Amino acid sequence: MLTIRALHYQQGGYPLLADVGFEIFRGERIGLVGRNGCGKSTLLRLVAGAIEPDQGQVSRHTGVVTAEVEQEVAASERSVLDCTLDGDVELRVLETALEGAVHDEKFFRAQARYEEIGGYSAPARAARLLAGLGFSDSDLNRAVSALSGGWRMRLNLARALMRRADLLLLDEPTNHLDLEAIAWLEQYLARYDGAVVVVSHDRDFLNAVVNRIAHIEHGKLFMYTGNYDDFEDRRAQALAGQQAAYTRQQQRIAELERFVARFRAKATKARQAQSRLKMLERMTRIAEVQVDASYTLALESPERAPQTLLALRGAGFAYGEGPLLFRDVNLTVGPGDRIAVVGPNGAGKSTFLKILVGVLDPKNGSSDRGPGVEVGYFAQHQLEQLNPAHTPLAYLAALDGKSSAQDLRKFLGRFGFGASTMDRPVATFSGGEKSRLVLAGLAWLRPHVLVLDEPTNHLDLEMRDALMLALQDYSGALILVSHDRHLIRGCADTLWLVADGQAQIFMGDLEDYQRWALARQIRPISVAEDVPRPRPRSSPAKSKAKAREQQKLEAEMTRIEARVGEIDRELADPLLYQRAAEQAHRLTGERENLQGRYRTCEEAWFRLEEELAAS
Repeated sequence: MLTIRALHYQQGGYPLLADVGFEIFRGERIGLVGRNGCGKSTLLRLVAGAIEPDQGQVSRHTGVVTAEVEQEVAASERSVLDCTLDGDVELRVLETALEGAVHDEKFFRAQARYEEIGGYSAPARAARLLAGLGFSDSDLNRAVSALSGGWRMRLNLARALMRRADLLLLDEPTNHLDLEAIAWLEQYLARYDGAVVVVSHDRDFLNAVVNRIAHIEHGKLFMYTGNYDDFEDRRAQALAGQQAAYTRQQQRIAELERFVARFRAKATKARQAQSRLKMLERMTRIAEVQVDASYTLALESPERAPQTLLALRGAGFAYGEGPLLFRDVNLTVGPGDRIAVVGPNGAGKSTFLKILVGVLDPKNGSSDRGPGVEVGYFAQHQLEQLNPAHTPLAYLAALDGKSSAQDLRKFLGRFGFGASTMDRPVATFSGGEKSRLVLAGLAWLRPHVLVLDEPTNHLDLEMRDALMLALQDYSGALILVSHDRHLIRGCADTLWLVADGQAQIFMGDLEDYQRWALARQIRPISVAEDVPRPRPRSSPAKSKAKAREQQKLEAEMTRIEARVGEIDRELADPLLYQRAAEQAHRLTGERENLQGRYRTCEEAWFRLEEELAAS
């Protein structure tokens, strides 16, 4: 589908990518990985044709259609559904051609193509994409201008998925998604017909989606088969083999050089010395393994703490005079607790953390902190609140004016800040560097409780691994909100569920929660879409038959909705996953089958409705 040969690209006068070459074939799922700043997003833009290489070629085979996620979407008054449909460019072109056109050969060719690409079911397809990405049925007719930045990024992803492309390019698609939407996207990409190239720092997502890894290191690109875990194993083996071969070769070179130096002046050994000299000249030198230095984060253990660190007692909360977002919450955090807060998007997880740490006061009940308890709170907005003129050294000094500059430098070095970056202004930092700085500030305070709200959003895979290892060694209490499932599994042993106005302990593990969350996604999608759909006229007899078929479909959909409601009531009980895990698994499977049947009926109903409207 696409071939890249001898590609070179410079950024700011420095070589970023050098002699990169690979091919993309239909059905491949390529994960593009490497440290922040190595050129992943740049390579994706080169593949998309958004920028041109300095040297080399990017050859797209004839007829190959590419789709990528736009960085921005205009804040228009168009509806969310309309904006998603705009992602299918050919669909919109055909709709324009069919609207008010003369019924000539050109019209019927356009109509045949419109049917071929599923034009009449396109609104239902767009609605399903939006539902999978977390939009509710009521969101479909909202204006794009009413969406927040995170939801617009989801909309951009839906637009890209709406396009019937051969090659799908995704740059950090999970950054603005919750766990439920990520799970849906994994399932969607598993069924995708074309090829996918994805930049991601989500290990579980890469393991679930890709079958090849393209790793960028020191400007070079190296290809590996398999998922991310396979890549790590094979890369470690390859590096170990290369280093062993390098060591053996260096020993052989030393032996040859010693022989030449000793005997080249002796007439009796001159020929042998000359022979060994030629061997040295012809030898293909094996490079010593050069890998980027590993990150190491350090979180020192806190001082002794009371048995109760944080507690919510009968707590409720509402913004202003609005309805209660939470009610009667009773939860306690003790020393050494490892808690992940989960819940549907928009349920109020970040607000819950703010109440817990005392940033927001509860409307009723109480939010209490134990005497002398220090809390380290990492909030999503903190990166934007960093003083752009401050250096990392000045940032830490502001937290503790008593320590020496040498102690501060030593501490910053443990968070990956070298001598050249400690005196750089924050304004020049990447998102990952800012995240590391805020984490360093929290660690400096040696808190009894670390409360982290999406701490990995700007971190690459290696830094995420370093953070996970540091949190595993941290002896204080941890409360975590994250869409990084690998981090949750590695650091948390208890789940707190925020949903439906409640915050409570969830009796199950992360897999149980994902099944519970997916089971809640009731999606009888109603689509009111006013687009021209010209159809041949139907006879009265045919119209009557279609109306009867619609009635049968409606009865079947009603039956399915009733059964789905029964299943949802059973699955809503968290204890089900503990006492009858097999039954929960069976019910989840039945629900998925029913949803598939419902969507099939719904699409058929819409087709009949369109035909009847045109008759």
